[in-house]
Amino acid sequence: MATAKKSASPADAFETTAAINADAFKEGYEKMTKGMNELADFNRNSLEAFAASAGLFAKSLEKAASEQSAFLKSSYDEGVAAVKAATSSKSVQDALEVQTDYLRSALEKNISHMNKLADHWVSTGKEVVEPMKVRYTELVEKIQSFRP
Repeated sequence: MATAKKSASPADAFETTAAINADAFKEGYEKMTKGMNELADFNRNSLEAFAASAGLFAKSLEKAASEQSAFLKSSYDEGVAAVKAATSSKSVQDALEVQTDYLRSALEKNISHMNKLADHWVSTGKEVVEPMKVRYTELVEKIQSFRP
């Protein structure tokens, strides 16, 4: 009869398993710690990017408000001047011409101003999104790096 191989003692098996598990635990713990540190850095950088975006938006809003205020003031002044010119006209025909010229001019200036504001907000959108776009790209790269 063949004799069965004697396996290591239970104490030896436990020692081997404990050593392997301790190394695996240490390696896993180090990976987890590194990952948590990277996550904290990523979150800090994301918060900074968000703050930068908010700052850009606030500056852009301030600029738009300033431009809008100046436009409204000039529009008001032109309207007052047109009313004065129309009321001091010698004839109804002259008053209608003043009014027509004013309306044409006001419409052209309003359309021009709206185009200017639209361009401003489009460029603002691009500027404000840029810091967050960089963060999103980094997030996607990090996720891809964890794939097997």
